[in-house]
Amino acid sequence: MHEELLMKAGLSQREVKVYTSLLNYGEMAASELSKKTGLIRTNVYDILNDLIKKGIAAYVIRNDKKYFHAAEPEKLLDYIDHKEKDLGELKEQFANILPQLEPVKINAERPAIEVYEGREGFKTILAMSVRESLRTKKEILGISVQQQKCRKIGGPYHIRWYKEREKLKIKSRYLMSAEEKVIPVKYTKFKRLPPEAKNPNEIFIFGDVSTQFFFVGGLFTAIVIKNKEITERYRHYFDFLWNIIKEKAKA
Repeated sequence: MHEELLMKAGLSQREVKVYTSLLNYGEMAASELSKKTGLIRTNVYDILNDLIKKGIAAYVIRNDKKYFHAAEPEKLLDYIDHKEKDLGELKEQFANILPQLEPVKINAERPAIEVYEGREGFKTILAMSVRESLRTKKEILGISVQQQKCRKIGGPYHIRWYKEREKLKIKSRYLMSAEEKVIPVKYTKFKRLPPEAKNPNEIFIFGDVSTQFFFVGGLFTAIVIKNKEITERYRHYFDFLWNIIKEKAKA
């Protein structure tokens, strides 16, 4: 059973346990579900009510007793569709109040340093790069770029990010790690660093933000520095390297 996928769809771990039990064993009373799942009966009732509200479970009454069953699998798609619509409306509402949520800037000159981890952190930085690039009209720059590792972590989101950049015609230049194969991107120029220029991390520069990506095994960690002065220094450093490297990267 695809428990992980069900949780990604928005079900809690306990909801998944009850829902999959209904799928595996068919129609059951709450007391039977309690024994199958190991959950307290009162908790089972609460979970069943939540599943019914989501439209993916239902019940019948026989001899004054409720028996619960899973709804048709297609109802899961309906639930996801409704959830996406709700999130779309919520996104619009948040867009309207964003100016009110702007954090107080205690010291505008002090660099803001943030740490992001994992796939969701990686996706956050990619989305940030598009917003910053559009805001500042500055190109995206990369030093010791490791596209394959980024693709492995970002998966389909990394592909969509490239397509969004192409659609918005965001220009970029990449200095690739010597061993890297190039994933072609429109509006992007490539050069390859010499083998001896090994960097333990990737430097990713966009807008007024400079970041460092660390790939350790299957883990991803990034340090994000939000500061115009520091980022401009990184941009000058990139231009220095770009100008002394003549070879173009080949796929």
